[in-house]
Amino acid sequence: MLLVSPVINAQDTTAVTTTPLDTISHLKADQFIGVDSYGNFYYLKDRALYKKSKEKTIQFSDLRLGQISSVDLLNPLRITVFYAETNTVLILDNTLNEITRINFNESQSFRNVSHARTASDSRLWIFNTDLQHLELFDYQNNKVDSNFTPQPEIALAMASDFNTCWVLTEAYLYHYNQYGSLLSKQKNEAISNLFLFDEKLFSMQADKLFIQLDKHPKWQLLKNLPQDSNQFYLKAGNLYLYRLDSISIYKLNLPKS
Repeated sequence: MLLVSPVINAQDTTAVTTTPLDTISHLKADQFIGVDSYGNFYYLKDRALYKKSKEKTIQFSDLRLGQISSVDLLNPLRITVFYAETNTVLILDNTLNEITRINFNESQSFRNVSHARTASDSRLWIFNTDLQHLELFDYQNNKVDSNFTPQPEIALAMASDFNTCWVLTEAYLYHYNQYGSLLSKQKNEAISNLFLFDEKLFSMQADKLFIQLDKHPKWQLLKNLPQDSNQFYLKAGNLYLYRLDSISIYKLNLPKS
């Protein structure tokens, strides 16, 4: 019995818990995307992207491009919207007006892309399925700034910020910087999806939400969350969880370093 107590205390000091703060009801969405610094909510419904504020709701859609595959809010002034079906990326401004359209079928260097996310300046992180590797693509000058080592497997998910990108495959989780260097490579034990918000890496494993802290390879389960916590966003230390047509806001309690 004397040996059990220290183990329990050690687990408690490293636990990642959440505290309920508020619930916002009556948001019907096919997929919750996230929230910006002004409290505007973004979501997908009926093949359209919506931005909802307290005053109004605006939307963007282009049905010719098919289903929206992903939306990246890393820079709310230049929102990256990816359509895998038509191999196209749109860059939208903060009023959801189109700034730039990148059709990889028509570019000088044709490529098939499975994932696309926001990078620094006028660049995108893209996964080229023809060459089976990550690329840092400058869409204004239509050129690749950084090439990365080919991978033996397709990308299942990607998560990124301006300077680094994580690529999830069936066997491994790769972490790259913007210069093409591989920073780390971890075995994928059970990860089905991947997210990077506010420099914090999240993963879905067996329908549960985990977080990886400060380059520590061990995943920590987020406690005190509902079972189906698969549509969420982290902003300013608060976790926004969408389920049952409502958004629940939780404070993320990280262990002290």
